[in-house]
Amino acid sequence: MPSTTQEPYYLPGYNSLTLGYRISTVSNIELAIMNNEHEPKLDPRCHPSPGIYRARDLVEITAPLLNSILQGLGSDDSAELPSSQVLIDGLAASLAVTGRESTLPLSYGRSDTSRKEISEQAQKIGQVLVGYAKEFIQDYSSKQTPIKLYSQCEGHLWTPQVASLLLGPRSNAQLMQLYNEWLHRMILLRDALLPFENFAELPLVIPSTSKHGLRDFEEPRKEFLLQCLTGRISQAAIVDVAKIFTERSLASGGYGIQYSQGLILPAFLSSSPSIHLLRHHPARLDDSQINILFDYEHPVYFDAERSDLPKTSNSLPPGHWPPTSLLALNPQVTKSSFGVHKANDPLRRVLKLGISLDGAQPFAIDIGQIARGHRYAYRCDSGEEKKRPFQSDDAEELVSQKSTQNGSKINSLHIYDTAKILGLPGFVTSDGESRSDDLHLFVAKDPLIQMALLGKLYPENVILIDEDDDPDKALKVGKGFGGRLVVIQSKRRKVSE
Repeated sequence: MPSTTQEPYYLPGYNSLTLGYRISTVSNIELAIMNNEHEPKLDPRCHPSPGIYRARDLVEITAPLLNSILQGLGSDDSAELPSSQVLIDGLAASLAVTGRESTLPLSYGRSDTSRKEISEQAQKIGQVLVGYAKEFIQDYSSKQTPIKLYSQCEGHLWTPQVASLLLGPRSNAQLMQLYNEWLHRMILLRDALLPFENFAELPLVIPSTSKHGLRDFEEPRKEFLLQCLTGRISQAAIVDVAKIFTERSLASGGYGIQYSQGLILPAFLSSSPSIHLLRHHPARLDDSQINILFDYEHPVYFDAERSDLPKTSNSLPPGHWPPTSLLALNPQVTKSSFGVHKANDPLRRVLKLGISLDGAQPFAIDIGQIARGHRYAYRCDSGEEKKRPFQSDDAEELVSQKSTQNGSKINSLHIYDTAKILGLPGFVTSDGESRSDDLHLFVAKDPLIQMALLGKLYPENVILIDEDDDPDKALKVGKGFGGRLVVIQSKRRKVSE
């Protein structure tokens, strides 16, 4: 178990918002080094023993498979490309997201944010794992006990250079088996890391019940790969993948977890621009139970209570943006905190963001619904006219889409008091009489206020727009019918490491 302290853990990107208290984690490899044990303890098949590992550790533990191949191949001819480079290049080709040998060839359209993020994440992780693999290559003359194992053919394509090397006179059937196994485990590791934005620092857990190390991920990977290659990647699937090497005993679903080595929560909470990825935090929120699933307050949110937007006296005719009184409409967060609430299931919790505006009574907003609102919101990005389809992780039908015409003009601008909106019961939605060219504006230059609004507004026609953008941009995204709920945000900040 990690050591615990009473030192508060501040959420990256925020100077005063604490996320429980800090814990320190030590991997098996780090522990071995501290104990002057320079060689990690391995089983004959190079599976990691139960314990805590980071991605680099698991590459190191698997490296003897590669080095056994190089030892078996023997000395390279000076005119030949080094065997180590051929095999490493083969790994890079398999971990790439394009090309003949790619094991995750994802294509995506402009509106497919989940596939785009997973593809970019796969490319980033693959490059890092290839770098790690290079670190642990030993000279062919460095003798180690030859490894012998049978590896079933996983169908991963070899590059022509790898095929020429391993099917040539210097090789044999056992070396081909070792390459298949090493390659497959690196692919499994890459895919197991896909949900995590800070994957390199993530403490992965190999439980005492594990018999096959990274191969424990084979069946979950097949299910996830099916989503990746055939349709929209649901957020629930991303979270379920994240549980395999953190706390696989937790039920399916939810949006985050607490496990022995910390917290796994949506990355955007730490000011990340990511919509779908998760982030590990070396912190603990709840001492009553170590393994916890953070779940939605309203699993079926479209059945929850709703309130119509109230009438507002802050209305502007078209062409009068920004108003001279904009500063007065920008409330200040005077207090913020996270609150953990028990659910019916002892392993589930509801996590809420509490914020107080200008010293008034605090509001508590479900983090799960904030995460939904963040994923479902339409975005006006970098001046591009971009329309992203409404998304849902639940069983509701997708809302039909209808794009607006570029020539549309704003009919009216309505500006709302944030505190009054957050104080309304249930979710807040525009009334049925609101037109598609009516913009309902909410000023949220503070990221915490933006989070609160995304958790409070019914996530159906909510649009995020930067503070220095013209509201006309909001007419070019959204459902195309009904009033648009436009959250005016400050420029994105980069996540603080």
